[in-house]
Amino acid sequence: MDVTGCVFDFKGGGNDFTERSHDSNHTFTLRNIAYYASAHEQASSQPVSAKRHSDIDVTFDALRSSLEDTSKCYLCGNAEESLMSYYKNFDTIGLISLNDWYVIDFPLKNYDENGNEIESAASTSFLSGNTGEIAYSSDGTPSRGMASIDVTLPINYEVDTNMLEKHLCQNCLNKVAASLEYRKSNSERKEAISLCIVDFKTLDIYSLQDYWRSYFVRDYYVEMDFDDNIVRTEVFYLPERQ
Repeated sequence: MDVTGCVFDFKGGGNDFTERSHDSNHTFTLRNIAYYASAHEQASSQPVSAKRHSDIDVTFDALRSSLEDTSKCYLCGNAEESLMSYYKNFDTIGLISLNDWYVIDFPLKNYDENGNEIESAASTSFLSGNTGEIAYSSDGTPSRGMASIDVTLPINYEVDTNMLEKHLCQNCLNKVAASLEYRKSNSERKEAISLCIVDFKTLDIYSLQDYWRSYFVRDYYVEMDFDDNIVRTEVFYLPERQ
């Protein structure tokens, strides 16, 4: 059977300043970042690599929600098991580990317990943990609008589609399913990365599959890098100048 070019439905389980990145070989300024982001805004709306004739697009269009009470949806509802009802108060973005629906915010702004943005002295936050599904570390400097999250996935990771169908309404499931689409060659053993980016304000979902390298989420410029089962994301708050 020739599967070349086929589409598969998958169903199964103002001031300049210099800031040094985690890689000591990279030093950049926010002005440089803003220029780079602006110059690549249109290009970054497309995947980084062009599709080859032998590539296969794997989709998750066949997923169907089994959630009866949509108010309990992990994304748009108020399920106690999900932190989204809390993060909806934030005007920032975050990362979701989909298999255990663990939500991590990029610490780009400071908020009080009620979700109100507050001014505070310049500081850098750091957080790390292990959920049993992923290991992660995050850091950010809200006063400079910079944050990053690194996630280590299990060696043989794959998406738990049953969990998504059980806990998401159909509309939200469609958003997540679209973000999971990925590309591979005929002979490649590869699974979708079980992570995504979420806009806490709009509840839009953005892909973290490995054919992306950067894109804008409103005023937030997102860069991602992939190394085996490690996914690194950096976010910069770059609002347009008035």
